Amino acid sequence: MKELIKRAWSGGIMLLFFIAAATLAVAQELPAVKQARQQMEIEQTNKAVATLSEAVKANPADATLLYYLGMAQIANGEKEKAEISFQKGLEVNPKEALNLAGKGYLRMIENNVAEAKTLLDQALAQTKSKNAPVLKAVAQAYLQNDKFTADALTLLQKAKSIEKSDYETFILLGDAYTKQVKGGEAVSAFETAATLDPKSGTPQYKIGVVYQRSKNLSSAEEHFNKAIVADPNYALAYKELGELYYAQKKAPEAVKAYEKYLSLTERPEPAQLRYAFFLFMAKDYKKANTVFEGLTKRADVSATVYKYYAYSLTEAVELAKAEQVFGQYFAKAAPTEIQASDYVYLARLLQKQAKDSLALVNFKKSLELEMNPEIAQTIADAYYKQKKYPDAIEAFKQLRTAKSNKLSSQDLFALGRSYYFNKQFIEADTTFAELAVLQPNITIPYAWRARSLANLDPELKQGLAKPYFEKVIEIAEANPDKSKSKPDLIDAYSYMGYYYDTKGDFAAAKKTFEKLKELDPANEKAKAYLEALKQAAAAKQKAKTAN
Repeated sequence: MKELIKRAWSGGIMLLFFIAAATLAVAQELPAVKQARQQMEIEQTNKAVATLSEAVKANPADATLLYYLGMAQIANGEKEKAEISFQKGLEVNPKEALNLAGKGYLRMIENNVAEAKTLLDQALAQTKSKNAPVLKAVAQAYLQNDKFTADALTLLQKAKSIEKSDYETFILLGDAYTKQVKGGEAVSAFETAATLDPKSGTPQYKIGVVYQRSKNLSSAEEHFNKAIVADPNYALAYKELGELYYAQKKAPEAVKAYEKYLSLTERPEPAQLRYAFFLFMAKDYKKANTVFEGLTKRADVSATVYKYYAYSLTEAVELAKAEQVFGQYFAKAAPTEIQASDYVYLARLLQKQAKDSLALVNFKKSLELEMNPEIAQTIADAYYKQKKYPDAIEAFKQLRTAKSNKLSSQDLFALGRSYYFNKQFIEADTTFAELAVLQPNITIPYAWRARSLANLDPELKQGLAKPYFEKVIEIAEANPDKSKSKPDLIDAYSYMGYYYDTKGDFAAAKKTFEKLKELDPANEKAKAYLEALKQAAAAKQKAKTAN
């Protein structure tokens, strides 16, 4: 809310000082002041200063022109020159209280409130609070400090009673009501101003700001466009339309509006970064990169410029340059500026360049800043894929935390295998037991539990793996299609065959190995065991015959 109000002030409030020229007694002064006001409306403050400087040269005895020149100089960032202009105006005509108000305005924006109040009170006393231009000038100064908004309103109501149809008075009334967050009164005042000067874009622009503040974006857009209809060169309306479209993610419209604004304003540099953002959102990365590159050459280049330049280069697939600019960003940015997403962007960029190890480093940095399940998953999957099982185990533990202890079946399978190949067979068994809870009707969890336990009982003395290989056989044999469970069933038959053999149940062993050979005719274990049984039987028969 405060930002929108601030825009309403920074975007053109200074130009309103020139409208009071209609009240001046000397007719030849009006064109210069009006022209300066129009130049201010399109953010051409250098030209406004030049226009009024020429008017002062032509009319050196007119102290009011020095006031308007001083106000233009303030808008142009030339406060010291403005001070000189106001002082010169007082020297030319000590009774022209406008220049006292100008000095008071300067003190107010410098936050020297006590001195400002003294000067403004002096201006009012000198004119007995009956001079409308001075009343408005003092009110404008008061509006620079929220503590004096009510005082400004009192003065503006008095000015209104003196000049009932003064455009500037209604604009300032609208500004005061806007600061008090009285949208209805503000819009009403601006509408009156619009009827008094239909060719000025200021009233409709300011109505648009009021609606924008209340999040009535359609009405805000309508009035910004009305400002442009009134004055096709009204720069601030194009600027605010660009911001409005940007907020609505209407990238092409935002770019178009901002390009028009940049073509009109005398100082496009401060808006170049916003323009680059709009181009980035519009996916016009080539043009965005040109703007970003220009911004990086400025002495006051910020870390934000490098950040989004790197993003844009990445999207434009200028990967090597993007990596370089990311380096500049991380070198310049304060630690508090860096976001987890920045490391993710760089990591994705590095992945595209097959720099997987560096990518993982940056994914992990991202996770240190923000626990993100997606990034934790990426890290765990990457370590597992690379067969870096100790790292994978730690990454899956972190993923478990990120997912509130709810690993998926795929995650449990990968974690169990990581434990298995890292020879942590107890942990592997526990993990595959979790998997069995999620997937009780497939062979995989039971087969891997059995394999894990078999490693803890290599001599088959305890038969730790037996119940789980039996479960594998039960599930697999109940399914006519054994293609998916074939590897698990092969291991199960092989284990059970040897288990029966160690227990002296050779008939069960033979039957099991026969099933194994039927399932896998080329299986060397089955062939060797059955051949051994055959030879043992033949030898036994031969010995029996010999006796």
